Amino acid sequence: MQPSPEPVARPEDQQDGIQEIHVAGFCSLKEVCLEPGRLTVLIGPNGAGKSNLLQALRLIPLLRTRSLQRYVADHGFASALLHYGPKATDAVELGVVIRDLGVTYRYEACLAFAPGDTLYFQSETAERINPDGTGSFSQLGSGHRESRLQDSFDPDDSPDRQALVALNAWLGRMTFYHFHDTSAQSKLRTHARREDDRYPRSDGSNLAAYLLRLKESDDSADQKAWQRINRHCRHIAPAIKQLDPVAVNGSVRLDWIDDRDERFGCHQFSDGTLRALALITVLSQPSERLPRLISIDEPELGLHPSAIALITELCRSISRHTQIVLSTQSTELLDYFNPDEVVVVERQHGETKLTRLSSEALQTWLEDYSLSELYDKGVIGGKP
Repeated sequence: MQPSPEPVARPEDQQDGIQEIHVAGFCSLKEVCLEPGRLTVLIGPNGAGKSNLLQALRLIPLLRTRSLQRYVADHGFASALLHYGPKATDAVELGVVIRDLGVTYRYEACLAFAPGDTLYFQSETAERINPDGTGSFSQLGSGHRESRLQDSFDPDDSPDRQALVALNAWLGRMTFYHFHDTSAQSKLRTHARREDDRYPRSDGSNLAAYLLRLKESDDSADQKAWQRINRHCRHIAPAIKQLDPVAVNGSVRLDWIDDRDERFGCHQFSDGTLRALALITVLSQPSERLPRLISIDEPELGLHPSAIALITELCRSISRHTQIVLSTQSTELLDYFNPDEVVVVERQHGETKLTRLSSEALQTWLEDYSLSELYDKGVIGGKP
């Protein structure tokens, strides 16, 4: 890989978690480097590259599941993914740096263009760096079509194996959520398979099954999560007295009881209420089962201001246990966050640029204006 650009720094001191994400040659991301911190809000106009950055965050953990070729096919093949196509860019570079209990782990993949309009691994590496500077470096090969991260374990407890195990564990818990589709035929509204209940899926397709598991669980953490979800739902939609997922012939439908004890179906949720319920569920999981990184695209979509306030409050609360990246076009959302938590996304000369705001630099402005007002005035960039 080429040397990375200066990363968009996070405000916190060094602590465990994902330290740095590097993406080059991917869609509008010619080369960007982000240090996510505990909580990061990406804001910018349409076409700036926010969704491309979230897609990169989705692709990195997908690699370990040997899903590269499917991802390429589902997203228009390699020509559509390479920055201005294969004539301008011959490879996508992805990298992530993780710190865990003082040990640093680094994973890098270079995905080169190949005949058939696809991508293959030109290189794939895993590295472990101990606090004293010692460690291990693993070359996972070249020329393969799917990641070797899971099938390259050394049989003994060597440093190489420790790095691969740790990276698999971390990458396997980076999760992307996207709840835009709330149509009558959407996965959020249709019945879920009962056995698909371990964790909320990125598209909400198992929302009913996951809620049923929480409802029926004897585990105290699950019961507390179930109670939290119902309490938060009543806060944003007082007519909802209780959620009531029901098992039906191997599937689960999501019913709810109103304040007059009448039963209603999931199809009778408004679009905004259903999206809010999905977000509340994701953000109310038991803390020990939260993903390591949660990224959410446009969480404010269709939500009432009171629901937006609740979602941002939940994000801040669980950021003690996980890292969160939100992508938004809502200036209203900005006012719930500190400037240091905001990254402005802009498109300049055909490529995406990231700029993290600084509370210190904006101190004088913030004495008279809110962050959203500064954004609307163009003071902090990000305007079309």
